[in-house]
Amino acid sequence: MEKTITDSLVSTLENLRENELKKFKLKLHEFPVKKGYDNIPRGTLEKADVVDLSLLLLNFYTRDYAVQVTAEVLRTINCRDEAERLLGHCRKGTNHTF
Repeated sequence: MEKTITDSLVSTLENLRENELKKFKLKLHEFPVKKGYDNIPRGTLEKADVVDLSLLLLNFYTRDYAVQVTAEVLRTINCRDEAERLLGHCRKGTNHTF
């Protein structure tokens, strides 16, 4: 069975260590998102586990943009391998480019 975008986001975030996940949430709140999008509120992010965080990303940003934002934030916190793995999974599963 093919992985969905949600599956890919969850597995990527699950691979982060606790301190990396904390940094991810902090940077995600500050990330300069495209016009027409809002940052996820800090209080909401703090309480979110990996599954909730994946759903928040998908709810606040469209599927493709959620993947793009996640990858960019991962690069910002020096988790480049995870960013590339996520983009690779999502490119394989869809015909979308980022």
